[in-house]
Amino acid sequence: MEKRYILKLLHKYLKGDLAKEEKHLLETYYNLFQNEPDIMDTLSMEERKEFKNDIKDAIWDKISRDEQPTQKVQFLNKRMIKIAAAAVLIMVFSTSLFFLLDGSSKKQTNVNTSLAVNHKVNRVVFLQDGSKVILSAGSKFNYPSSFEGLEKREVFLEGQAFFDIQHNPSKPFIVHTSRLETIVLGTAFNIKAISGETDITVTVKRGKVKVTDQNKTLGVITPNQQITYNKGEVSYSMKIVESDSYLDWKEQDLLFDNLTVAEAAKLLEERYKVRITISDQSISSQRFSASFPKNESFEQALKIICVFNEVTYKYDKEKSTVIISNNK
Repeated sequence: MEKRYILKLLHKYLKGDLAKEEKHLLETYYNLFQNEPDIMDTLSMEERKEFKNDIKDAIWDKISRDEQPTQKVQFLNKRMIKIAAAAVLIMVFSTSLFFLLDGSSKKQTNVNTSLAVNHKVNRVVFLQDGSKVILSAGSKFNYPSSFEGLEKREVFLEGQAFFDIQHNPSKPFIVHTSRLETIVLGTAFNIKAISGETDITVTVKRGKVKVTDQNKTLGVITPNQQITYNKGEVSYSMKIVESDSYLDWKEQDLLFDNLTVAEAAKLLEERYKVRITISDQSISSQRFSASFPKNESFEQALKIICVFNEVTYKYDKEKSTVIISNNK
């Protein structure tokens, strides 16, 4: 996107003249910058001082004077212009716009959550709409606390994740990964977009997804199909695969961080092929955190959940069913 257009949007924001679509666009680009490496870390102390002065004396001056698109900032080199565009967004949003403002500077909605996963264990996240995301160790994930009021469900990934998305035809789900967008309505798929690796790979387990780059649609893929995009060569290929062979990483050690008992039960059902019934809604909504090694047996995992939440269970091994209930 044209950097000067971003500055124009910022100027309109300061005047309170942003349209709903423009607010959404500005937040989207802020999130993209959030998922890039901290560019300030690449600068020396002298460059940081120069950069801060440039921001103060040039960028904000440009905004306040609302210059025409044909004018240029003469003394900032190409690298510094790129840095400045990112920094202005981060500076503005980190003060009072980390979330979108709905007509009032006091109303807070859709607060973004930035999640960095421990390098030793996978982590599961349940989104507000009921969608499930399993993040591989070392991944970074940025998502809104709620999708209410948004036209799209947009998240940002660096690393590897398995997505199981709740179907919602009126609100498409979009995963941003470096140069690609993966667009779905309701499906299960895997994305591998690890920083430092040349390829981005999208593999579909269930449903259908559309993969696009910045210019065009690369393809629409269905179960057991895969698109691999080479960032260096700006090329891609599509092939048929066995999707489960790309999902082995999901079975590694898993961290349940602030999950409800109902959410944890869903994960156990999938991993151990059992059916779990929770007798009381008050149990379902209880939250807890725990870590489960990959070689943990089902009963061991079940006992941990019940001990943490002070509940009991009855396990029928022949029928592969479990009932979780209160101790009372």
